[in-house]
Amino acid sequence: MIYVVGLGPGHRDYIMPKALEILKKSNIIIGFKRALDSLEFVDNKKLYLNKLSDINEYICGEKNRSMIISIVASGDPTFYGITNYIKSKATLEFQVIPGISSFQYLTCKLNMSWNNAYLGSLHGRKEDFLTVVNNHDLSIWLTDKENNPAMLCEILHKEKVRCKVAIGENLSYEDEIITNGTPEEFMNKKYDSLSVFIVDRTSR
Repeated sequence: MIYVVGLGPGHRDYIMPKALEILKKSNIIIGFKRALDSLEFVDNKKLYLNKLSDINEYICGEKNRSMIISIVASGDPTFYGITNYIKSKATLEFQVIPGISSFQYLTCKLNMSWNNAYLGSLHGRKEDFLTVVNNHDLSIWLTDKENNPAMLCEILHKEKVRCKVAIGENLSYEDEIITNGTPEEFMNKKYDSLSVFIVDRTSR
């Protein structure tokens, strides 16, 4: 059986009990370095991926049918995660084990409801950031190296968008940093590229 296992924001305290149960009975755990490094407390065999297509041989072919294979991903695998890729390639049955998304973790830390929020990702993707922000009171974004929090703050400041922003870095880890303020306060600072970025136009 193949499992796609969400690890939550990173720290073991936020990994679901069901996910831990699956991981501990797996014959092999597969993932990228960031995800596997957070599982040092799990002794099962691990395989580090260099690229996503490396998992293809494990999700296809009868030889793996009798094995328990866990493919791990940070956050929730169904929120801009690896589930769609696996769904498009797998010839074997698989089951997704949910995880807490980084944006859920951050909104909880901020005591913030995300009922009506737009949820988007700029992590290796193109979206019309400014149009979305202007059309939603609350938008929440996953960032990357190019579309980083400082650059997004610069866009908001340049376009005179009246809002408050929140930035979450290294969420759930000991070096976690959560900052709140206006875009102009943060547009010249450096942030971890894999951050969560919240734009709140109700707090102006």
